[in-house]
Amino acid sequence: MAGAISDRHPDMPLPVTRLLAGRDTGGLEIDSYLDPKIRDLLPDPSIFKDMDKGAARLADAVEAGTPVGVFGDYDVDGAAAAGLLVNVLGALGLAVDVHIPDRMREGYGPNEAALSALQERGAGLIVTVDCGIAAHGPLEKVAQTGMDVIVVDHHLAGPELPRAHSVINPNRLDEDGAYGHLCAAGVVFILLVALLRELRRRGAFEGGRQAPDLMRQLDLVGLATVCDVVPLRGINRAFVGQGLKMLARRGNIGLACLADVSGLNTPPSGHTFGFMLGPRINAGGRIGSSDLGVRLLSTQSGDEALGLAAALDELNIRRREIEQEIRAHAMDMAAEQADRPVVLVGHPDWHEGVIGIVAGRLREVLGKPACVVSLGADGAGKGSGRSIPGFRLGSAVIAASQAGVIAGGGGHDMAAGFSLDQGQMGDFHDFLCDRFTRDIGAEPPRQIRAVSGLLSTAGVLPELADWMERLGPFGSGNPEPRFALPDCRISYAKPVGKDGAHISCRLDDGSGGTLNAIAFQAGGTPLGEALVAGRDGAPLHILGRIRRDHFRGGRAMQVEIEDAAPRTG
Repeated sequence: MAGAISDRHPDMPLPVTRLLAGRDTGGLEIDSYLDPKIRDLLPDPSIFKDMDKGAARLADAVEAGTPVGVFGDYDVDGAAAAGLLVNVLGALGLAVDVHIPDRMREGYGPNEAALSALQERGAGLIVTVDCGIAAHGPLEKVAQTGMDVIVVDHHLAGPELPRAHSVINPNRLDEDGAYGHLCAAGVVFILLVALLRELRRRGAFEGGRQAPDLMRQLDLVGLATVCDVVPLRGINRAFVGQGLKMLARRGNIGLACLADVSGLNTPPSGHTFGFMLGPRINAGGRIGSSDLGVRLLSTQSGDEALGLAAALDELNIRRREIEQEIRAHAMDMAAEQADRPVVLVGHPDWHEGVIGIVAGRLREVLGKPACVVSLGADGAGKGSGRSIPGFRLGSAVIAASQAGVIAGGGGHDMAAGFSLDQGQMGDFHDFLCDRFTRDIGAEPPRQIRAVSGLLSTAGVLPELADWMERLGPFGSGNPEPRFALPDCRISYAKPVGKDGAHISCRLDDGSGGTLNAIAFQAGGTPLGEALVAGRDGAPLHILGRIRRDHFRGGRAMQVEIEDAAPRTG
């Protein structure tokens, strides 16, 4: 395999050739894998249950000029999915009224009061995005008024679907699951493809009328795909790759302003979506106004975009401060559960808007599923959990809800949300631990860092980095390759950044020249201490990701260090 790839791409560096030879390309030819196209990977919308039915109902609304109410979610995926409908239906001439629920007052999912308000404000059709699959009661009330609702969701469905005109969800039990990895914005994009196809069939774009260009909306789809941590394979990888190209063109004025306030000064990457833009959009739903994200993604005003971007940036700064306080407290509580395979912690003083982030941090540090609960004064709790590969947390939460262990909840394999009373926490913790033991075993699997290959400092070249980018975008389901650089001496190391948060160093393995390296957020950690202590000392084996050093420019390269180990023997 490697030989055939090398024959076809003689300029491809050997480490990349070896990576491709061992990679699951999803049945794609190498050239298609290196440059995934939407047209090659987008499924026929008609394969999804209710997709054609929902598209026809939307087409009826376009022809009749029916105002549409959209009920979304307060995370990035929900904001992007709602923004897609605002942008495209708006371009088709429809008035679109969006409601994003307040995380604290309303919680997740459709509620009767908000749906009624959409009707009262003139909506003649309601579309729920990134929610609705479990909203049986509220959607039943709307159905009794005679109004149609289209549910567009991707969360795991139960055996009974809500009463609605159309329920479009690749994770319905009667779907084959082939596209269960789509985020909500991805499902909405496919619905819009079906809508434009239906409108073309009806002759809506004859006589010079232009159809909206859906490709211009791919920056929103790519953003949501990365931030919802769905696997980057197949169409998802194409969504993100093309979305990054659209982001670089700065077509969406809101995203362009947000990129500016976040300090983006390099070509956009998956990191841009997941760690620069996403957290700022999420900050609105976590601790600010829940509709800031969708307003940013759908505004046509440069002045409004600047103001919204600045507000989200300020909220993100405050969010970090709150998160750090809660994380320290949660880590202390989690330390008392060292003998349990799943962590469950909660406290009345914890801000509900950041518990999901804290759960993710606990999971990263402890290597086991973690759930964090914000408890109210009345003992009612809202929780968020993050899992590890192999333990389907969303299914476990749904099972706990169906068994009456908790009040309710749902989610994906790797993330879930739930509600419970304080008195249920012990039973829920036992339920999760028992389920984990049944599915995986009594002990969490050991954390193993995969090594994609060996490199010397002299072998870290710009050409290698450029080819590596073609294997991306990287993220869940398509992890970025990590390389080991053996026997490196640390010729220079010092803390940098605010409060010495990062460690900057220089590596030398004797192969010719030194290589700049940085370990982010390593200050005060065992890794950071080992790097600083290793100056001119015993060699270390270094694990990290290779990067172009855009700060220094030219052909400068660097390694982002993730781990280090002393040489033995």
